[in-house]
Amino acid sequence: MEAKTKAKLKNLLRILLFITSLVILFFLLKGIGFDKVKEVFVKVGIGGMIFLICCECMENGSDALALYFALPKRKNFIRIFASNGLGSLANYLIPWEFGELVKVGLIKEVAGSANSIKGVVLWNYIFKLSKGCALFSMALLSLLLHLLMPDESYRMDKFWIIILCSLIGFLPYFGMMILINSNISEKAVKLLKYLGKKNVDELVAKAAAMDRDLKLFKKERSDDYKKVFWLQFFARYVSLVTFSACTYFAGFDGYVISTLAILHCARNLGNYISALVPMKIGVGEGMGYIIFAFMGLPGADGGLVTFILRINAIIAMALVSCLIIVKPKEKNDKI
Repeated sequence: MEAKTKAKLKNLLRILLFITSLVILFFLLKGIGFDKVKEVFVKVGIGGMIFLICCECMENGSDALALYFALPKRKNFIRIFASNGLGSLANYLIPWEFGELVKVGLIKEVAGSANSIKGVVLWNYIFKLSKGCALFSMALLSLLLHLLMPDESYRMDKFWIIILCSLIGFLPYFGMMILINSNISEKAVKLLKYLGKKNVDELVAKAAAMDRDLKLFKKERSDDYKKVFWLQFFARYVSLVTFSACTYFAGFDGYVISTLAILHCARNLGNYISALVPMKIGVGEGMGYIIFAFMGLPGADGGLVTFILRINAIIAMALVSCLIIVKPKEKNDKI
């Protein structure tokens, strides 16, 4: 099959999956009731939406600053902020972390190709640890708050399931750690040589250098490692604030903070499963519905809150992405 034909088929598949995701979302909202959807958006209002957008920008800004410190060569934070926003926007719409490729393509203008790849890989590597730690701490925080301020809707039996799942959530980190320690970049490039591709010795050397830098990042740049970790950790708690505020603005003000913390933790853990599905829109909202129902709460609340948060994230990241028009004053040489 010709390359052009394959590309057309891939694009057609993406379009079909996107349409399918919209259909799923339509029927989910129809099941909840369009009048209910309208009522919730009216309750959130312009003021509430502005607050949520600011929170989303703060979360993305913290992640962007973490990416800034992950890069071996750092220049032009505005460019990195905008690139991270565009990448996040792509991740909200397209499955399988397509946005990470977008980040690499944009950041290389100020950091160089090799450095941009290295920085994004390091960011994702540490993110898998910081997110796991943040979710585990949120689950424990929810229990502590429940003990201090008992909540009738808090499900202790579900707490133990979520704690177990939060521990399983560390598996992606350990999986990536194994790949990095096994010099995966160098092996992947060497495979090209075995397949008959010529003149790959230089690429092999660069891949080996990248594997070395990834493995020694924590040891050689310990201060940067800590900054990346804690900035990502902080961003996950900003996300909790956004989720809690959205629930309140939407009129679901019967939830107390202990229940909100465990719900937010469960929603994020559910995203590990939904990440395997080749669609984003509709699937996330469905997962929100399922998580709330799993906790013995109205599933419609979870679907609507997730829908509002997706709209909020798309608006916020679109605004942040506009900063991409601010061209870098100088460009690094392509490495």
